[in-house]
Amino acid sequence: MKSLPKFKEQMTSLKVPNYVIRYCEDLDEQKWKWFYGQMKNALEVTNDVDYLFYVLKWILKYDFDDLTYAIFLQDYMNPEMRPESFIKDRWYGTLYKRYKDRLAEDVVCPDEGAGFI
Repeated sequence: MKSLPKFKEQMTSLKVPNYVIRYCEDLDEQKWKWFYGQMKNALEVTNDVDYLFYVLKWILKYDFDDLTYAIFLQDYMNPEMRPESFIKDRWYGTLYKRYKDRLAEDVVCPDEGAGFI
């Protein structure tokens, strides 16, 4: 992802899943710039690009405000029961500290009303 034009080209090519192409079709120039920045950050913290695109299938269905948080939440909740995190080891602690309060708000145990954290 060397530039925004190359990013646009890649994200609308047949090399990405259809749900990514559909998401990108609705982006205006400002949203393209925002999404480009979000993806650059997400790619920096993940160690499995294929799995990142896999979880985008669910993330792109809702209005997210921070893609790194969205992928961190996917990894934290681990709905696929993956044996390993797809967040790079050197980033996991940093992201946990950054998002701890938000996780506590978003991940609540229904019986106790307290977060899992």
